[in-house]
Amino acid sequence: MRSYRYLALCAWKSALGRSRSCPSCGRPAGEVIDRKYLVTALRRCRECLLLYRTPTTTAEENARFYQSDYEESTTTDLPDAARLDQLKAEDFASLSTSYLGCIEVIRGFGARAGQSVMDFGCSWGYGSHQLKQAGFEVQSFEISQPRADYARQHLAVETLALDAIPSAAYDVFLSCHVIEHVPSVEEMFMLGERALKPGGLFVAFTPNGSMERRRRDPEGWHRNWGGVHPQMIDDQFLMHAGSRRTFVAASNPYPLEALGVWNGSQTVYSMEGDELMLAFRKPLI
Repeated sequence: MRSYRYLALCAWKSALGRSRSCPSCGRPAGEVIDRKYLVTALRRCRECLLLYRTPTTTAEENARFYQSDYEESTTTDLPDAARLDQLKAEDFASLSTSYLGCIEVIRGFGARAGQSVMDFGCSWGYGSHQLKQAGFEVQSFEISQPRADYARQHLAVETLALDAIPSAAYDVFLSCHVIEHVPSVEEMFMLGERALKPGGLFVAFTPNGSMERRRRDPEGWHRNWGGVHPQMIDDQFLMHAGSRRTFVAASNPYPLEALGVWNGSQTVYSMEGDELMLAFRKPLI
């Protein structure tokens, strides 16, 4: 039923010629790169080079979807008390969505225990719990109220409303497989910049949308965009954005030693892996 509603809405928008502008920079419809179901397409913005799905989704449509319709395995399945106790005993290490690899990466960049982290898109709180166990001071945001409530009630996660996220408050702004879901990538970058302290680190993990990955794994790449993932992030988009932000990007497995000596220049490592990591620092001034 959810798929039917999604495709019916896409067909209606397509028939009316609506929702084709880039959701990040507003440029009119870009070049078609891939297609699904006749009524949806992945386009490359001609201005900012973002890969985005058309028809696009409004912020209001996005918020409604994540309250009740979104389902994705361990990301949305709320464990009962017995299962939660098992997961806590192992620090959620067996979850396919575990943050342990993400924590390795931010430590690779120099993040250390005692620093403050915004976990943006925390789902039901397992990653925020892992961050706390690793010694970080953590506040979190989750768009789904049921999952935010679970995180707060069962894992003592401090969840904030979007408009309550403070400015210049965090050493790290972290999102694990969130940026591909948001209505506007640029708005998420701006939120991260506002929330970070000067010199703070923005780090996001997302499915790898690069053409290098597409050549290696065309079917997997094709599956990674659609109703749930309205955009794909790739190296072309990140490097084009360099006039505004200086990104470092890599795909898994991540070059942790190289990240530790990253000098702040535009840098791209191997783009063949399934997952992409992107990061930038907020200027000191």
